[in-house]
Amino acid sequence: MEIFLNLWQNWSNYEKVSTLIIFSLLLILLPVLIKLITNSRQLIFFSTISLISSAILTIIFIWFLNIIFSITITYIFLLIPIILLFINTLSIGTSVGYYTLHNKSKNFSMGDLKKEYVKDSIQLSIFILLLFSAFSVFLSSTFFIFILITAVLSLAVIWINYIILHKLIK
Repeated sequence: MEIFLNLWQNWSNYEKVSTLIIFSLLLILLPVLIKLITNSRQLIFFSTISLISSAILTIIFIWFLNIIFSITITYIFLLIPIILLFINTLSIGTSVGYYTLHNKSKNFSMGDLKKEYVKDSIQLSIFILLLFSAFSVFLSSTFFIFILITAVLSLAVIWINYIILHKLIK
Protein backbone atom coordinates (compact mmCIF):
# COMPACT_ATOMS: atom_id res chain seq x y z
CA MET A 1 0.00 0.00 0.00
CA GLU A 2 2.98 2.23 0.62
CA ILE A 3 3.77 2.24 -3.09
CA PHE A 4 0.47 3.94 -3.92
CA LEU A 5 0.84 6.39 -1.06
CA ASN A 6 4.30 7.39 -2.29
CA LEU A 7 3.03 7.86 -5.83
CA TRP A 8 0.03 9.81 -4.59
CA GLN A 9 2.18 12.11 -2.43
CA ASN A 10 4.52 12.85 -5.35
CA TRP A 11 1.68 13.97 -7.60
CA SER A 12 0.48 17.52 -7.87
CA ASN A 13 -3.12 18.34 -6.99
CA TYR A 14 -3.87 18.81 -10.68
CA GLU A 15 -2.65 15.29 -11.49
CA LYS A 16 -4.64 13.80 -8.63
CA VAL A 17 -7.88 15.55 -9.55
CA SER A 18 -7.61 14.98 -13.29
CA THR A 19 -6.76 11.30 -12.89
CA LEU A 20 -9.64 10.68 -10.50
CA ILE A 21 -12.07 12.56 -12.75
CA ILE A 22 -10.99 10.68 -15.89
CA PHE A 23 -11.20 7.22 -14.33
CA SER A 24 -14.45 7.98 -12.52
CA LEU A 25 -16.07 9.36 -15.65
CA LEU A 26 -15.01 6.35 -17.70
CA LEU A 27 -16.24 3.95 -15.06
CA ILE A 28 -19.62 5.70 -15.07
CA LEU A 29 -19.96 6.77 -18.71
CA LEU A 30 -19.00 3.52 -20.43
CA PRO A 31 -21.82 1.46 -18.88
CA VAL A 32 -24.25 4.36 -19.44
CA LEU A 33 -23.27 4.54 -23.11
CA ILE A 34 -23.65 0.79 -23.45
CA LYS A 35 -27.13 1.06 -21.93
CA LEU A 36 -28.04 3.75 -24.45
CA ILE A 37 -26.63 1.79 -27.39
CA THR A 38 -27.66 -1.77 -26.58
CA ASN A 39 -30.20 -1.66 -23.73
CA SER A 40 -28.83 -5.08 -22.72
CA ARG A 41 -28.41 -5.64 -19.00
CA GLN A 42 -25.94 -8.44 -19.62
CA LEU A 43 -23.58 -6.21 -21.62
CA ILE A 44 -23.88 -3.38 -19.08
CA PHE A 45 -23.01 -5.77 -16.27
CA PHE A 46 -20.19 -7.26 -18.35
CA SER A 47 -18.65 -3.85 -19.05
CA THR A 48 -18.85 -2.76 -15.41
CA ILE A 49 -17.29 -5.97 -14.09
CA SER A 50 -14.66 -5.83 -16.82
CA LEU A 51 -13.58 -2.30 -15.92
CA ILE A 52 -13.48 -3.06 -12.21
CA SER A 53 -11.56 -6.32 -12.70
CA SER A 54 -8.94 -4.64 -14.89
CA ALA A 55 -8.45 -1.93 -12.25
CA ILE A 56 -8.04 -4.50 -9.50
CA LEU A 57 -5.69 -6.59 -11.64
CA THR A 58 -3.53 -3.54 -12.35
CA ILE A 59 -3.28 -2.57 -8.69
CA ILE A 60 -2.43 -6.12 -7.62
CA PHE A 61 0.17 -6.52 -10.35
CA ILE A 62 1.93 -3.22 -9.58
CA TRP A 63 1.93 -4.06 -5.88
CA PHE A 64 3.29 -7.54 -6.71
CA LEU A 65 6.13 -6.06 -8.77
CA ASN A 66 7.10 -3.66 -6.02
CA ILE A 67 6.94 -6.09 -3.13
CA ILE A 68 8.08 -9.39 -4.64
CA PHE A 69 10.54 -8.25 -7.32
CA SER A 70 11.61 -4.97 -5.64
CA ILE A 71 11.07 -3.01 -8.83
CA THR A 72 10.89 0.71 -8.27
CA ILE A 73 7.63 2.04 -9.65
CA THR A 74 8.43 5.17 -11.63
CA TYR A 75 6.25 7.56 -13.59
CA ILE A 76 6.41 5.37 -16.69
CA PHE A 77 4.44 2.68 -14.84
CA LEU A 78 1.57 5.13 -14.41
CA LEU A 79 0.85 4.65 -18.12
CA ILE A 80 -0.15 1.03 -17.51
CA PRO A 81 -3.71 1.83 -16.31
CA ILE A 82 -4.26 4.14 -19.27
CA ILE A 83 -3.07 1.55 -21.80
CA LEU A 84 -5.12 -1.17 -20.10
CA LEU A 85 -8.18 1.05 -20.10
CA PHE A 86 -7.77 1.61 -23.82
CA ILE A 87 -7.36 -2.11 -24.52
CA ASN A 88 -10.27 -2.95 -22.25
CA THR A 89 -12.43 -0.41 -24.08
CA LEU A 90 -11.46 -2.05 -27.38
CA SER A 91 -12.35 -5.42 -25.98
CA ILE A 92 -15.72 -4.24 -24.68
CA GLY A 93 -16.34 -2.31 -27.89
CA THR A 94 -16.04 -5.41 -30.04
CA SER A 95 -18.83 -7.14 -28.16
CA VAL A 96 -21.04 -4.06 -28.13
CA GLY A 97 -20.43 -3.43 -31.83
CA TYR A 98 -21.26 -6.98 -32.80
CA TYR A 99 -24.38 -6.93 -30.62
CA THR A 100 -25.69 -3.68 -32.10
CA LEU A 101 -25.11 -4.88 -35.66
CA HIS A 102 -26.73 -8.28 -35.28
CA ASN A 103 -29.26 -8.14 -32.43
CA LYS A 104 -32.21 -7.36 -34.71
CA SER A 105 -31.60 -10.27 -37.08
CA LYS A 106 -33.80 -13.37 -36.80
CA ASN A 107 -31.04 -15.87 -36.18
CA PHE A 108 -29.12 -13.85 -33.59
CA SER A 109 -28.40 -15.43 -30.24
CA MET A 110 -26.03 -14.53 -27.46
CA GLY A 111 -24.09 -17.69 -28.37
CA ASP A 112 -23.19 -15.95 -31.63
CA LEU A 113 -21.79 -13.09 -29.57
CA LYS A 114 -19.64 -15.52 -27.60
CA LYS A 115 -18.23 -17.07 -30.77
CA GLU A 116 -17.46 -13.68 -32.29
CA TYR A 117 -15.89 -12.50 -29.04
CA VAL A 118 -13.46 -15.44 -29.08
CA LYS A 119 -12.38 -14.50 -32.61
CA ASP A 120 -11.98 -10.85 -31.65
CA SER A 121 -10.03 -11.78 -28.50
CA ILE A 122 -7.63 -13.92 -30.52
CA GLN A 123 -7.11 -11.15 -33.07
CA LEU A 124 -6.55 -8.52 -30.36
CA SER A 125 -4.13 -10.85 -28.54
CA ILE A 126 -2.09 -11.42 -31.69
CA PHE A 127 -2.01 -7.67 -32.35
CA ILE A 128 -0.83 -6.96 -28.80
CA LEU A 129 1.85 -9.65 -28.95
CA LEU A 130 3.20 -8.30 -32.23
CA LEU A 131 3.03 -4.67 -31.12
CA PHE A 132 4.73 -5.15 -27.77
CA SER A 133 7.33 -7.57 -29.12
CA ALA A 134 8.26 -5.02 -31.79
CA PHE A 135 8.73 -2.37 -29.09
CA SER A 136 10.62 -4.59 -26.68
CA VAL A 137 13.52 -5.26 -29.06
CA PHE A 138 14.87 -1.73 -28.80
CA LEU A 139 14.35 -0.88 -25.14
CA SER A 140 16.51 -0.68 -22.04
CA SER A 141 15.74 -2.51 -18.79
CA THR A 142 13.16 -0.17 -17.21
CA PHE A 143 11.25 0.37 -20.42
CA PHE A 144 11.53 -3.31 -21.29
CA ILE A 145 9.98 -4.25 -17.96
CA PHE A 146 7.25 -1.67 -18.54
CA ILE A 147 6.45 -3.07 -22.01
CA LEU A 148 6.56 -6.65 -20.74
CA ILE A 149 4.25 -5.91 -17.80
CA THR A 150 1.85 -3.97 -19.99
CA ALA A 151 1.72 -6.78 -22.55
CA VAL A 152 1.08 -9.44 -19.91
CA LEU A 153 -1.62 -7.37 -18.23
CA SER A 154 -3.23 -6.52 -21.57
CA LEU A 155 -3.46 -10.17 -22.53
CA ALA A 156 -4.77 -11.04 -19.09
CA VAL A 157 -7.48 -8.38 -19.33
CA ILE A 158 -8.60 -9.65 -22.74
CA TRP A 159 -8.95 -13.24 -21.58
CA ILE A 160 -10.46 -12.32 -18.22
CA ASN A 161 -13.05 -10.39 -20.22
CA TYR A 162 -13.69 -13.53 -22.24
CA ILE A 163 -14.22 -15.55 -19.08
CA ILE A 164 -16.55 -12.88 -17.68
CA LEU A 165 -18.55 -12.73 -20.91
CA HIS A 166 -18.74 -16.50 -21.13
CA LYS A 167 -20.03 -16.79 -17.54
CA LEU A 168 -22.50 -13.89 -17.74
CA ILE A 169 -24.11 -14.55 -21.10
CA LYS A 170 -26.08 -17.73 -21.29
